[in-house]
Amino acid sequence: MSSESDRQLSMEELRRRNMQKPPAETLHPTAEEWQRLTAALTVMGELLTEQMILLEKIAARPKPWATQEQMAELIREAREIHRLLEQAGKKRERRFSLPTIRLPRPSPEWLLIPAVLVGLLALWYGWAARWNGLTTLLP
Repeated sequence: MSSESDRQLSMEELRRRNMQKPPAETLHPTAEEWQRLTAALTVMGELLTEQMILLEKIAARPKPWATQEQMAELIREAREIHRLLEQAGKKRERRFSLPTIRLPRPSPEWLLIPAVLVGLLALWYGWAARWNGLTTLLP
C-alpha cells in the first residue's frame, strides 16, 4: 500500500508542478534607478582602471629579492672592483717571468730505455771479455 500512496503523492506533485502559473509581471527599473546603476558602473570602471594601472606599475618594478646566481655575480663584480681600486693607487710593477717549460710526462714505455741500455752494456762487456780471452790464446 505504501507504494500506491507514494505513486499517488508523486502524481499529485507532478500535477501541481505542471499546472500553468500565471505569467509574473516583469519589473523595469525607473529612470532614477537607471541613472544610479550607470553611475555605479562608471565608478566601478574607473576604480578598475586605477587598479590595473597600479598593477602594471608594480609588475614593472624590479624585484627586491635576488637569486643565488645574481648574488654570486654581484659578489664577483664587487671583488673585481675592489681589486681594481687597490691596484689604481699603486705604481705599476714590472714583472718578468721565464716561460714555463713543460717536460714530457713519464710513461711505462720509458722504463724500457734503461733496461735496454743495461742489456746492451752487459752484452758489450761480455764480448769484450771473450775477445780478451781469445786474444790471449792466439799468438
